[in-house]
Amino acid sequence: MCIYMAGVDVHSADVSAREQFAFSEEQVKQILTELVQKDGISGAVLLATCNRTELYLSVQERRSSAEDDAVSQPAMDISPAELLRQYAHAPEKPFTGRVLTEIDAVQHIMEVACGLHSQILHEEQIVTQVGHAVELARACRSTDGVLDTLFRTAVSAGKEAQTQVSVQNVPLSVSYSAVQQLEQHAGTLDGKTCLVIGNGSMGRLAASLLVQYGCRVFMTLRSYHHGETVIPFGVQPVPYEQRFLQMEAAEIVISATRSPHHTITKKQLEALSRKPVWILDLAMPRDVEADCGTVEGVTLWNLDDLHSSTAPDETALAALRQIAEQYTDTFQMWRNYRDAVPYMQQLKELTTQRILHSTAAEPYAELPQLEEIVRLVTERTVDMLMGSMKSEITPELVRQSCAKIKDRGRF
Repeated sequence: MCIYMAGVDVHSADVSAREQFAFSEEQVKQILTELVQKDGISGAVLLATCNRTELYLSVQERRSSAEDDAVSQPAMDISPAELLRQYAHAPEKPFTGRVLTEIDAVQHIMEVACGLHSQILHEEQIVTQVGHAVELARACRSTDGVLDTLFRTAVSAGKEAQTQVSVQNVPLSVSYSAVQQLEQHAGTLDGKTCLVIGNGSMGRLAASLLVQYGCRVFMTLRSYHHGETVIPFGVQPVPYEQRFLQMEAAEIVISATRSPHHTITKKQLEALSRKPVWILDLAMPRDVEADCGTVEGVTLWNLDDLHSSTAPDETALAALRQIAEQYTDTFQMWRNYRDAVPYMQQLKELTTQRILHSTAAEPYAELPQLEEIVRLVTERTVDMLMGSMKSEITPELVRQSCAKIKDRGRF
């Protein structure tokens, strides 16, 4: 079984390129369901966040010949990058994102879960997003044992990173970074009026932070039911349809929805009698039409404009990398042992036959139940030896052991 990853993120593609690969949850479900019906693909997980879209595949192998040492090739006729591009309906041009295989793909998801590849180093939301990706794949029945274990291990790595490593003076998420950067450029936020469009996790977090900074915050809702709709403390709800009326009274607008359509266009913005000074677009794909940034008196930021000005904490970076490497090794040890099991069964059988062959002329060859005793002892001995060498076991090592037994005599 081969592991592949193809994806784009904030470090490999700008916002205009990334939004071509932005999928809704319903689209993710459809893609996963279709992928595992393709020949050669036994598992698929799609990690889709505001700053990354990464497709992980577990692909069956096919041997180029019947020999034991034949080269294995992936049983898939199309590359993971091309699959991702087709589902995104992206233009037919060279894929500029990452394409990783095997140990590189494993190492990458561990680093992602630890926050090493996030726009904001060690940001707190990524572990939840990695966990949600595999839960969604399980619901679609698109995981197999390899990918399920890979993502469970990555979630464990991310949780350990969150609890064991503290990164100094770095915002915990894109929402934190947006509000901090806004304060740096706009001056004090105390007393300013802000409209947050969208009631998702990112919008709610941004709204809560703005309240803490002293803003008067309004949040749009598609519908509101008292006691049922969750809005942050201190935030006033307004109907989504009244967003432009409320926008005329706001100096700051933050949009963070999952809408496939723009929540604000240039034409709509120009029609306002009073325009906001700052518009922050935290959505993927983008909520705010890019031309809104050309309207006089309006400053527009998207996800690519939000970053931490703090220099990386080298001590924290080293600790995060160590955790990622540790869990990469843990997964690889599990996988090696799992892939070696068929060769272990062969080793047991070859060893049993060799012992029985060598005792054929011995006085105790006629002992009743000799074969059963030899087989039982051999199996338990091999299990014990392999268990004690778990960190060193590889399928190739056990295969070579079998080959040596065969070479030393034919039965």
